[in-house]
Amino acid sequence: MQIFPSWAGMGAKLPSELDVDTPNLNPDFAPRRFGRFELRPGERVLLADGAPVTLGARAFDLLVAFADRPGTLITKDDLLATVWPGVVVEENNLQVQVSTLRKILGQSALATIPGRGYRFNLPVASAKADADTATVTGTEPTDGASDQGPPSRAHTNLPSRLPLLYGRAADVAAIVALLREHPVVTVTGSGGIGKTRVAQAVAKQILTEAATDYSDGVWWVELAALADGELVPSAVAEAMGLRIPGERPTALALRSQLAAQRILLVLDNCEHLADAVASLIDAVTSGAPHASVLVTSQETLKATDEHVYRISGLAVPADTDVEHASQSGAIELFAARAQAADPRFTLTATNLPAVVEVCRHLDGIPLAIELAAARLPLLGVEGLRARLHERFNLLTGGARVVLRRHQTLRATLEWSHALLTPDEQTVFRRLGGFAGGFSLEAAQHVASDEHIDPWTTLDHLGALVDKSLVLAEGDAVPRYRMLETTRAYALERLTEAGEMQATLRRHAHAMLALLEPLEQYEWRRPASAGIVPEAKVELDNVRAALEWADKANDGPLAVALASVTHSVWWSSSHMAEGLARCLAVRRHVDSGVSATIAARFWLTIAKLGLYSTRRESYDAAVRATTLYRDLKDDQRTFEALTFAAVQGTRFASVVEMGAELDEAAQLERQDWPARQRAKLAFARCFWFARQGRIDEALASAHQQVAICREGGVELAALYAMSNVTLMEVLLGRWQEALDQSRACIARLYELGADTGAGHLYHSEMLALLMLDRSDEALAAARNAYPRLVHEGDQYRLLLPLALINALAGRLEAAARIIGFDGAAQTRSGENASIVAEELHGRLDPLLAARLSADDRQRLAAEGAAMHEVDAFSLALSGGIT
Repeated sequence: MQIFPSWAGMGAKLPSELDVDTPNLNPDFAPRRFGRFELRPGERVLLADGAPVTLGARAFDLLVAFADRPGTLITKDDLLATVWPGVVVEENNLQVQVSTLRKILGQSALATIPGRGYRFNLPVASAKADADTATVTGTEPTDGASDQGPPSRAHTNLPSRLPLLYGRAADVAAIVALLREHPVVTVTGSGGIGKTRVAQAVAKQILTEAATDYSDGVWWVELAALADGELVPSAVAEAMGLRIPGERPTALALRSQLAAQRILLVLDNCEHLADAVASLIDAVTSGAPHASVLVTSQETLKATDEHVYRISGLAVPADTDVEHASQSGAIELFAARAQAADPRFTLTATNLPAVVEVCRHLDGIPLAIELAAARLPLLGVEGLRARLHERFNLLTGGARVVLRRHQTLRATLEWSHALLTPDEQTVFRRLGGFAGGFSLEAAQHVASDEHIDPWTTLDHLGALVDKSLVLAEGDAVPRYRMLETTRAYALERLTEAGEMQATLRRHAHAMLALLEPLEQYEWRRPASAGIVPEAKVELDNVRAALEWADKANDGPLAVALASVTHSVWWSSSHMAEGLARCLAVRRHVDSGVSATIAARFWLTIAKLGLYSTRRESYDAAVRATTLYRDLKDDQRTFEALTFAAVQGTRFASVVEMGAELDEAAQLERQDWPARQRAKLAFARCFWFARQGRIDEALASAHQQVAICREGGVELAALYAMSNVTLMEVLLGRWQEALDQSRACIARLYELGADTGAGHLYHSEMLALLMLDRSDEALAAARNAYPRLVHEGDQYRLLLPLALINALAGRLEAAARIIGFDGAAQTRSGENASIVAEELHGRLDPLLAARLSADDRQRLAAEGAAMHEVDAFSLALSGGIT
C-alpha cells in the first residue's frame, strides 16, 4: 500500500522491490555500528558490547531494514513488504517486532510517526561508504491494450440519477486519474465527509466516458449493513448478479468468475470489515488483471497495491463577498439544502457572515451542513449560529435515504468510535483536550498513563489517523488535529469517563513542557532564525491551558505557564491579548511561586506590554529587574532594565530612565546576541527624545538598526527603522521619513512579516500629515490601526487622527477625539507623547478659530465619555465629509 501521492510510476523502486540475491537483506553485508551495538547482516548476528543478543528472525530482518536507512521515515507498508514478502499479515505483527527492538535498543531508538511509519534514530556507521547511493530504476508494467473498441454500453447497478455534488470536482478528477494508474484506490475521510457521494460521482463519470476500459461494467456494492466479513464475496456476487456454486461464495470462487472481466468494483463503507475486504481485494486483483476496485472507508485497508486518497471538508471562503463565497463548496451546499427546506431562503450580504461561520464551525463536513440547513425553517440562520455549541442536539434528522448511522452526526461518530479498541478509545477522548492541533510529544504527554505508555500512545495515534478520526498535516514534522465536531464528541466521552479535569491538567503541563525550553531561545537562536516555529501554532492550546489553570485555581501552574508564553503571543501578533491574559493570573504570583518563575513572569508581562499604555507593564519590568538582580542573572537583568527604560518614556522620569540605562550599560557584553544588545540603543533613543535631544536620539536609533544588521537580524532591523523614521519626523525631515517608512514596509511585505509594520505605518502617517497630504495620512492610519491594536499601542494614533479630522473640516469630531485621548492618558497616568507638542501646535489654532472655548470643553467631555470602539470609529472615518 502507498499513500497518494506516491513514487510509483516515477522510475524508482521501493526498498521491498529491489533486486537482491538474499531475501529481506541488503546485499551489502558490511557490519553496521550504532552506539554499543554491532549488526552483522551476513552472519545474522547482533552484538551488544561484543556479546551476542538473542533476536528473532523477523526482528533481525526489521533491524537490518532500519539500519540501512537511518534517520529516514520508512512506511509501515514498506517494512511489511520487506520483512514478510508475499505474505498477508496483521499490522500488529510489525508493532510487536518494533516493541522487541525498543526493549533491546532503548525506547528512543525507534520513533513512531503516526499515520506514516517509523524512523531509526541511532546514527549508523558502516564499513562500506556510500552503500546506499546506488539507484535502481525500473518501469511500471502496463496492461496490454484491448483489441476491441470502446463498448457501446456498460453494465451497472448504479442508479440512473445521482444527487448533485458540490465542491468536489477536483476530488473526482483526481480519483479518476488514480484509477487509470492503479488497480485499488481507497477514498478515506471522517464520517459524514462525503466519501460515498464522491465515489458515486467517480463511478458515474467512468461509466459515461466514451473510451471506458470497463466493458463488463461498473458495480456498486454497499457493505454498511453487513456484519459478517465472510459474507463480503456473496455481497459482491449478488450486486453483480453472478451465480457462483456453493452455499457461501468465497473470494477464490469470485476471482475465477472475474478473471477475464474488465470491471470496476465500488465497495462502499468498508471500515468495519477492513480485513475481510482487504483479503477479497488481494484475491481478486491477483487473478483478475483487468479488474479495478474503488473503496470508501474511514480506515485504510492495507491491501496490496492500495493507493489512498483522503478527502477533507468542503471549502469555506475566507471573505464574505456573496459572489465569490457562493462558489465555494460548503456555501453552495448550504444554500441548496436551505432552499430545499425553505424556498424563501436566498444568500445575501446580510446573512452570508452567519452562513460562513456555521459552515466553518462544522469544518465543511457535508453531512453536518445538510443537517444544519434542514433546521433553517425552525431556527433561521442566526439561530443556527447561536446554537452551534449544541451541535449534537441541533444536527439530527436528515434525508430518508441517508444511512441510519448518518441520521445524526452523533450516530456517525458513535459508529466510528465503536470500531476502536478500548485503549484507542482512551487515547481518542484524551486528545480531545487539545485545541487547534498538537505535536507528537504533546500527545504522549496528555494521553499516556500508567497503563498506556508513551510509545503505545503513538501507535494508537497512528490508528486514529488511519481511521480518519485524527488528521495528520505536514510531512517533515507532522502535526495532528481533530475536526471541531469530532473534538466535541471526544470531549463528551472524556466527561463521561470522568477524566476531564485530569486530562486538562496534563494538557496544561504539556504546554508548559513544550514552551519552557523556548524561553532561552532569544539568547541562543541563530541570527538568521525568525519567529520561534513551535510557538505560533500553539496559540489556541495556550489560551485553553491558561483559562483552565486560572479557573482551577492552580496558581503555580498558571503563573509558570504564563511566564513562557511570550513567543506565542509575539509570533501570532496577539501581544495585547497575551498581556491581558497574563495580568489576569498575576493574583497567583504569591501562591508558592519560586523567585525564578516570578521573575520570568514579570519579565514576560514587561515584554508583552512594551508598547502598551498600561502602567502594569512598566511596574512589571521594575519588579523583574529587582528579582533578576537578586538572582544574579545579568542577561535577564539587562533585558528587564532596557524594557523598563523604554516603557519609562510613558511612565517614569528622565532621571529614572537614565539610571536604568547606566546599569544596563555596565552589564552589557559584546558576545551577547545582536537582537539583545540592540535593546540598549533602542532605550537610549527614547531617553534622548524625552529630553528633546532628537539628533542624539536619531543616532541611537541608527545604532540599533546597525547592530541588528551586523548581527544578520533583518526583521529586527526593519522594525527598528520605525524609530529612525519617527526621529526624522521630529527633525522636520518629512520626505526622508516617508521614503524610508515605505521602503521598509515594502520589504516586510516581501518577507511576509507585514503584521509588524504598525509603527512604520505610524511614521508614514505622521510624515504625510506634516506634508499636508492628509488623505494619504488617513489611509496610513487605517493600515496602522489593526496592527497597533495587537500590540496595545493604538492610542498613539489619536492626536494625529484628530488633526486629520480637523483638516477635513470635522472640527467637532476632532475636539471629541482630543477629549477621549486626554481622558485615556489621565486613566493610564502616562507622560505626554514626544510628538504631542508638534501636533497640538497645528491642532489648537484650527479648533480655536472655529469653536468657542465652551464648545471645545463640552465636546472634549463628550469624547471622554465615549467607548474606545466608538472613538476610533469616529476618528478613522475622518476623511468622509
